[in-house]
Amino acid sequence: MIRIYTRLLMILLVASISVQKMFSQTTIDGEFRPRTEFRQGFRKPLADTLVPAFVTLQRTRFNADYKSKILNARISLQDARIWGNSDNKVNSSKVEVYEAWFEYLMTSGLSLQMGRQPLKYDDQRLLAAPNWSNTGTAHDVAVLKYKSPFIQAHTGFAYNNTKDTLLDITYGYTPKQNYKTMAYAWLSKELYKGISLSVIGIYEGFEKKADYRIVFPRITYGGNLVYASDSSAWGATLTGYLQSGKDPGKTYGKGYAKLSAYFLAAKVSYKFSSKLSSYLGLDYFSGSAADIATSTSNTFNRLYGATHTFNGSMEYYVTLPTQGLKDYYLGVTGKLTSKLTADLAGHLFTFDKDFVYNKVKTEKNLGTEADLTLTYAVSKEISVQGGYSTYFNSSSTQKYYKMLNVESHPQQWAFIMLTIRPQFYKTPVVADAK
Repeated sequence: MIRIYTRLLMILLVASISVQKMFSQTTIDGEFRPRTEFRQGFRKPLADTLVPAFVTLQRTRFNADYKSKILNARISLQDARIWGNSDNKVNSSKVEVYEAWFEYLMTSGLSLQMGRQPLKYDDQRLLAAPNWSNTGTAHDVAVLKYKSPFIQAHTGFAYNNTKDTLLDITYGYTPKQNYKTMAYAWLSKELYKGISLSVIGIYEGFEKKADYRIVFPRITYGGNLVYASDSSAWGATLTGYLQSGKDPGKTYGKGYAKLSAYFLAAKVSYKFSSKLSSYLGLDYFSGSAADIATSTSNTFNRLYGATHTFNGSMEYYVTLPTQGLKDYYLGVTGKLTSKLTADLAGHLFTFDKDFVYNKVKTEKNLGTEADLTLTYAVSKEISVQGGYSTYFNSSSTQKYYKMLNVESHPQQWAFIMLTIRPQFYKTPVVADAK
């Protein structure tokens, strides 16, 4: 399989050289990104009878990009691994295709992009290309794009099968499955100078567990209002989404529970100078009350959004609590030198709905977290990032993670990540049409 991919890349390289005079451009680059983490309570409290983890993850990518007057294309091969999870004496390759798509530029402002590709919109709450993730997130989808000075619009569609088949069969990823079908529409427009509005609607279809011919919908829709202007030290973002249809995470009978949920977020930032800024915000994920009917769910699902970017670096709430979540946060970002940037943030977490433990309501407070991240740009190709986080449990934290009366380590996590992005080859810039 690797030989096939290698040959495809070589063909692309040779073809690019032969058509340079035809106004095309090819870039071949790579990425080496090892990250070492110390995990003492990462993602959940760690009992003091257990030993903290020390792991190194590495992501390696080989990318080929092609651009011409009517066609863009990208192939990205990826190897994502944990150091030591392969036998030293066995060369068992894990290289996979992360991206493989083309974009046909049909006319001015209108294009069609098809293939394996990441979907990234707005602040990546719902559809993200999370750089932190060791594997990334990509979809097999066709996207129609339109862009003009007045508006941007995208619409995409996907229909999935487990294997090559001659008839419709069960899609084999239940119950925590990938969607069987997906469609979305996104529009973005600048309303006034510095103020922009975007709206999005996403439909996902999930097969009924007892009958694959029946597909239940989950529908998410809403928008973002953003204020960001070079003439003002202030910035702000307001976000709101609603979810309806069915909740594939909660079964009811032979299908799924009825879904009615929402998400709200507000963030305000202020620049004291070109080197110092601060931000204050709230993320509010609706949840389900303890006495809610089994046929209903009010728990919001963040779909395919970024998880590490929001709600704390220790990732305690990658999977949102059934009771919902509120995250009050405050942070400051400073440029310490021309190459070194620091970010310090604090979070206070609470449940949205009452938390019931052993049939008794308990406090909603889920504890607090502090995150420090340092980023150093060594050069255009090399950067180093490191960080330290600590989490302060509450009694509800221990109960939520089923660790009541269990002594735990101080909850802390640290990492250091090296990113190297060499450019192996690049043809001259695309020439202007005559």
